[in-house]
Amino acid sequence: MAKNPAALMQINNKKGLNNMLQALNAVLDAAAFPGSDQKKLVAFVQAQANADDEDSEFGPPAAATYPSHSSNILDVLEDLKEKAEGQLSDLRKAEVNTHHNFEMLKQSLEDQMGVDNKDMADQKSAKAAAEE
Repeated sequence: MAKNPAALMQINNKKGLNNMLQALNAVLDAAAFPGSDQKKLVAFVQAQANADDEDSEFGPPAAATYPSHSSNILDVLEDLKEKAEGQLSDLRKAEVNTHHNFEMLKQSLEDQMGVDNKDMADQKSAKAAAEE
């Protein structure tokens, strides 16, 4: 059981299930769970066991119910390559757009700075003329 803890609920017969329920009751009594919690836990285990009774076959599903999703490794690698190329293309477009926006902002700020410097020079000359 240490290697496969899921084996606890894989009991094929009623005797094994009854033994497990008795063991569970002993553990619950020893752990001093309140009576209502014990009843809820036992009811839960019994409900799970009844649900498992409907599926009396344990183990892997039948081949028809579990189709293989595997494909050729080269197909997987090709799909990954196409996905990576698409992402790279999208990132390059975003980088070009960002660079263009930066250049437009830079040009706008340089133009505004030129206009402001010209206005400042005009005001300085007007001030100097007014002081004379």
